[in-house]
Amino acid sequence: MRGGFPWRRKGTHKGDVDRSDMPLVEHLRKVDVFRDLTQEETKSLFHGMTIRECTPGTVFFAPDDPSERLFILKTGQVVLYRLTPQGKRLVTRHIGPGTIFGEMGLLGQTMQGCFAEAMESSLVCMATREDVLQLFRQRPAVALRMLEAIGSRLRLLEERLEQAAFSPVKVRLAAFLLVNMDPSTGVVSGYTHAEIGDTVGALRQTVTEVLSEMQREGLVEVGHKRIRVVNRRPLELLASDEGLGRQ
Repeated sequence: MRGGFPWRRKGTHKGDVDRSDMPLVEHLRKVDVFRDLTQEETKSLFHGMTIRECTPGTVFFAPDDPSERLFILKTGQVVLYRLTPQGKRLVTRHIGPGTIFGEMGLLGQTMQGCFAEAMESSLVCMATREDVLQLFRQRPAVALRMLEAIGSRLRLLEERLEQAAFSPVKVRLAAFLLVNMDPSTGVVSGYTHAEIGDTVGALRQTVTEVLSEMQREGLVEVGHKRIRVVNRRPLELLASDEGLGRQ
């Protein structure tokens, strides 16, 4: 990678890691926006890319950073959030493995008030703006897919804003569980009640109370950083317009 990683840190990072034994090229080709690149194209376009191993608390960018880097999460979890004037954190997006983030920086924009922070030990790849612009010039279809991805995320943010403005916490929580559960097991794992509250725009105590109510109703089973959806259909009705109308 050209240059260093001028990331801000709440903790420490473990430095550049030799990952020559890891199939970085194949990993990049599994990212949706890069899916039609050949192995040789990927090697050529991202030849300067390396991987960094980051500890929890590493901050990749902060509000008003004129970042011109594209980040690709290989393993771990990253969260994007804003801080209110009162210091309350509002999560706007959870980043899982195989996902890109920091796209707005490629358009010459700041990160619009957002922080990006590693929530657990993570492996992150980075491409410079020059890398990505070269890719766009050679493969315009990649640029179109990235614009589509940005548009989809903006639409989701608009939907969440509408939910936050008009929906009770129980409806927002039902939608969160349905979106984040494992389809095969019905399990939502890895989130504290405070983190869920940051995402749905509610206090931790309120999230705990609503989850307890859902558990009494036989909708979910609640454990430590683990919620299992027991009865999916009522949650779907609750998260829908029909469910909202009954609130």
